[in-house]
Amino acid sequence: MSFRQFLSILLARKRLFLAVLLGVLVPALVLSFVLPKRYTAVASVVVDAKPDPLSAIAYQSLMTPGVIATQIDIIQSDRVARRVVRGLRLTESPEVRQQWQDDTNGQGDVETWLVDRLQRDLDVKPGRESSVINVSYKAADPRFAAGLANAFVQAYIDTAVELRVDPAKQFTTFFDTRAKEAREALEKAQSKLSQFQAEHGQTNSDERLDVENQRL
Repeated sequence: MSFRQFLSILLARKRLFLAVLLGVLVPALVLSFVLPKRYTAVASVVVDAKPDPLSAIAYQSLMTPGVIATQIDIIQSDRVARRVVRGLRLTESPEVRQQWQDDTNGQGDVETWLVDRLQRDLDVKPGRESSVINVSYKAADPRFAAGLANAFVQAYIDTAVELRVDPAKQFTTFFDTRAKEAREALEKAQSKLSQFQAEHGQTNSDERLDVENQRL
């Protein structure tokens, strides 16, 4: 079909064409003027999936779609949303509390209600063939939208750091406890040895053993 034939078909059915065009264009224009304006702010974060120095896993093997999907789930989690709410102190806003009162009649927790509201307007998408995650937030106020997008990114970074540091803290606590138990066992053994030597009139003249005990 040539372009001339296409134009002739449109001219032959111009009434139908105009009716369809107006039926789609007019409602779209009406909705754009009637509905309140909403702005979308986008903040990006780079996923750094470097392995632990003690791990033998290669860096390239970690950059899989599963890693990016996991980070997206973390951004969309209640833990990150609650950190955003507490960081911005949204529960202390009189306007927020009034909206919560009107919406729930004072039933439930205002923080949980806020978390659900924030997650509705949050959109998290991975970058195309990269380790970048785009966090977008929609709101009627452009500054509020930008503030929430940046707050979610910062809350995600803080949460990711906690997820890396918490296991190390647990290992440190475990080893500190075992070291304390070992020291107590050594002190009890030394006490029994000293008591045994005193009861049997034995003395230890080997200074090397004293130095090694001191090191232990």
